[in-house]
Amino acid sequence: MFNRIIQFISFFFFGLALWLIIKEVEKVGLEKVWQLMSSTPLWVLLIAGFFVIADYVALACYDVLSLDYIRYKLPFRTVFKTSAIGFAVSNTVGHAFISGGAVRYLFYTPLGLSRAQVLLLIAFETLTLFMGMGVIYVIATLLLPFTPALTDQSHLITYYGISFLIVCAFSVYWFWVIKSKRAFKISGVTLKAPSEKLTGVQLLLGFADNFLVSLVFYSVLRYHLETPFLPVFIVYTIAQITALVSQVPGGLGVFTSLFLLLFPHALAEKGAVLASLFVYRVLYFIIPFLSALIYLGIYLLKTHFLKGKTKTVQHIQ
Repeated sequence: MFNRIIQFISFFFFGLALWLIIKEVEKVGLEKVWQLMSSTPLWVLLIAGFFVIADYVALACYDVLSLDYIRYKLPFRTVFKTSAIGFAVSNTVGHAFISGGAVRYLFYTPLGLSRAQVLLLIAFETLTLFMGMGVIYVIATLLLPFTPALTDQSHLITYYGISFLIVCAFSVYWFWVIKSKRAFKISGVTLKAPSEKLTGVQLLLGFADNFLVSLVFYSVLRYHLETPFLPVFIVYTIAQITALVSQVPGGLGVFTSLFLLLFPHALAEKGAVLASLFVYRVLYFIIPFLSALIYLGIYLLKTHFLKGKTKTVQHIQ
């Protein structure tokens, strides 16, 4: 029942956001948006692409950190491949615990990890991701007074209230990390509070990840619209976290509509903002997702279909 309610809310937000985007595109004109998108030069795409790659390296560190927590070592090349495919799928499909977890289960279990270890790895990654988003959300909220253009359109009490709750959650988590020394086993996996050092790395990694993603978008937007980084960073953070909480796959529609609502230049330069948002989505979501699907298809073909076919031929012989 609870899952159905969550799905209904997700579909509702998706439908509403998609309707808003269609209306905004109609106001600007699809031809103009496409013209702005296609006018983005190659050097801008290369800069944005560099930040995409840099972020996927940071994303691989989520897996490295989680493997360190469960005390398991794997070559970075293997970890990067698995992480890149997992995040490319979960970023686009949504429901990261299930979609990203399935990819990691597929690649990590043949290397010796148990099902319980994979589940713990995903849980620790999810925690690190939300910690990073929490930190960057609090920082963005604290920076709001330095951007007067945003203050008039933002519900400051709501943002400060959410930041206060995040700080309280962090305080509880830090208290657990510092005070809890007890370890217990679940399905043969030792579970205990991470060290203070590991927790600090969690915060830094989560911040670096979200900061790099915002630079991907800003690299494209800066070409079409002359605007400082700070207001883009703040609105991007708020829109991205809201899209994640909505559970809409890839935040599709929710992120775009909220960014258009909060960004002060969106009213006058709506075409440039829409074009930048669409290019950003292609670079960060669609291209990695299609690449991951191609790799997964080849991998499954080699490891399952061809392997099973070889066994059948050997049995006949």
